[in-house]
Amino acid sequence: MILAALAATVATFQSAPCRLENVPAGYEKKHGIECGWISVPRDHGKTDGKSIRLWVARVRGTGTARLADPVLYINGGPGIATVDSMLPHLEESQSAALLREGRDLILFDQRGSGRSEERLCPDLAGRLNEIASQGLAPAGQSERELAAFADCKASLETEGINLGAYSTRTTVRDMDVIRRAMGVEQWNLAAISYGTLVALDAMRVSTGSIRSVILNSPYPPNSASWAEQITAVGAGFAAIDRECAAQPSCRARFGALGMKLEETLARLENTPLQDGDKRITGRQFMKALWPLAVRSATVKYVPLAIDRAHSGDTELVKKIVAAFGGGGSFGDYSPAQAHAIMCPESGRTAEWFARARERYPVIAGQDPDDRWDRLCATFRPGFVEASFLAPVESDIPTLIYFGSFDPATPEIDAYQTARLLSRATLIGVSGASHGPMVVDACTSDIARSFLATPRANIDRTCIARRSAIAFATDGLDELLSPNKE
Repeated sequence: MILAALAATVATFQSAPCRLENVPAGYEKKHGIECGWISVPRDHGKTDGKSIRLWVARVRGTGTARLADPVLYINGGPGIATVDSMLPHLEESQSAALLREGRDLILFDQRGSGRSEERLCPDLAGRLNEIASQGLAPAGQSERELAAFADCKASLETEGINLGAYSTRTTVRDMDVIRRAMGVEQWNLAAISYGTLVALDAMRVSTGSIRSVILNSPYPPNSASWAEQITAVGAGFAAIDRECAAQPSCRARFGALGMKLEETLARLENTPLQDGDKRITGRQFMKALWPLAVRSATVKYVPLAIDRAHSGDTELVKKIVAAFGGGGSFGDYSPAQAHAIMCPESGRTAEWFARARERYPVIAGQDPDDRWDRLCATFRPGFVEASFLAPVESDIPTLIYFGSFDPATPEIDAYQTARLLSRATLIGVSGASHGPMVVDACTSDIARSFLATPRANIDRTCIARRSAIAFATDGLDELLSPNKE
């Protein structure tokens, strides 16, 4: 049994003050929030070895009746903090509201992210942002980034931190410790993006403890997106272009978006935009435009953003890069934790990058094809076992959402995920991007019904009746305002 080594681990939940920022007085009591620490083995194969602590929170379910099977939320990334990113926003988060209906919601910072231990090169994110802001040529930027990761690796070795203790499978084992420490016999998993990979692996090794699974934009172990993201990005923006072209009003207002995007990126790459002591390249603008496109709530602004940037609106370009270009758009981010996991699980990538460049040359830019392989060979060499990359087979009831504009996890990933899941239901959401579970009442009601009776047939008829997306023609400046909550 893969989890047999955990049998000797007796974990407890040690309550601690949440110390949430920017919340009103009485917020934690109002929502029934309890925060604390749970110790897990640094190396699950050594039950007598060093322990590290994970930061965990439990939020009381809403309604008069609370069911015994809570929902565990597994965030994306990897490397993104969860607890401090979600808890302050319970009152406006539609996802949290849905998942809390009648059930407690459990959140945790994956090891090496957020407040959980260990802290892996906390200054690395700032150093990488500073390198990107210099507007260097692609090869020069790649060398500076490689040096930053090499310095991080050296500092971790000095501290005695083994990056081999960071993997998707390790997170799954951490989750089982959390479950037992919280006194949970069986729970429901709700995961987004990279978190769906964690959930899928849990479906292989923790089957008896899982009642149901919601995969909100899945990232399966057998996905080609692991090797490179350029193709997914290119396909996502191409889908936005096609939808705009199919709507007469959008086509008349914005024209050929694909061409405008390519021309804008090429112009900024050839002549970077000076912003104080920083220089904005086409790579930086694309990196900042991606978070706008990946959110289902903001993807409607993408045509307007491309059109205004193409027309020479330099102030808008600066605002977009300032708002989304720093790598922390989805919360506190640990690039060291992310790369410790992704490097061995992505495999060799140089040939994939070269192939993607042939299809999307402007989006791919001039980054060296072997950039990722060289970085990983320096920072976290080696590869995960081949069996980890196999499709997941399971009969656990699973609900799978995917969006038509998603530049992170393409539609094919959803179908690859469902191949061997005998009780999987696919929900394709047109006009949506990443994580489309709660874009409207239709998609929300499907999730609500599924959580109530996971083994019942899912009524998907409302999906066909949804209206086409209405692309925004204004409101972008207000969205990018630094004073916007």
